[in-house]
Amino acid sequence: MAVPQQQIILVRHAETAWNRSRRYYTGRDDPDLTAAGRREAGMLLPHLEAYEDAHVLCSPALRARRTARLAGLSADIDPGLREWSYQLPDGHTVDERCRSEPCHHDIWDDALHTEACKGECLPEVTARADHVLDCARRLTATGRPVVLVSHGNLIRLMTARWLGLSAAAGAHLALRTASIGRLAHYDGRPSLLGWNFSPSFDDRLLARPPAAADAPPHRP
Repeated sequence: MAVPQQQIILVRHAETAWNRSRRYYTGRDDPDLTAAGRREAGMLLPHLEAYEDAHVLCSPALRARRTARLAGLSADIDPGLREWSYQLPDGHTVDERCRSEPCHHDIWDDALHTEACKGECLPEVTARADHVLDCARRLTATGRPVVLVSHGNLIRLMTARWLGLSAAAGAHLALRTASIGRLAHYDGRPSLLGWNFSPSFDDRLLARPPAAADAPPHRP
């Protein structure tokens, strides 16, 4: 089956130990994939084989580069796809940060991104995401699709911006590790043609036999 050329494929890196425990990165630490993450990344391969001739750009983070390699992608490194640098210490959860002092932390809340912002503020990461999308649009004009291997929240933000929404709208786009999304144009409008397809989750779900309650009634 022919692959539509004018499209951008989004690939989130596979699982690390911090993903499992919902710990935040700031970009300074660079953990590798877990054993489960390596299996997840390998399961992406048959779903990305059609894009072997695509322009592939990847975050410089080890977890992203490892995911790309295990998924069979030969990628060029693009620093613009690096993780969003949050205002939390590496490896901490929001709950841990707030135990010692009352605080409110929501990376998608515009009100928190003031002059006192200690990490990469929302307007800054939005400008970076917009630049990556502009580059991807130019690459698709060559007639080849583009694959971007990056991180969960940055992909969510880029998707919101592709759709013409505010960056904060990315908060509503849940995304699993080792998942695939697809951006393209539909009826001339920027559209989301696929989202949050995770072979490690969805393939297993599709292969699972129906539960007894869902099975068709037995007919003698």
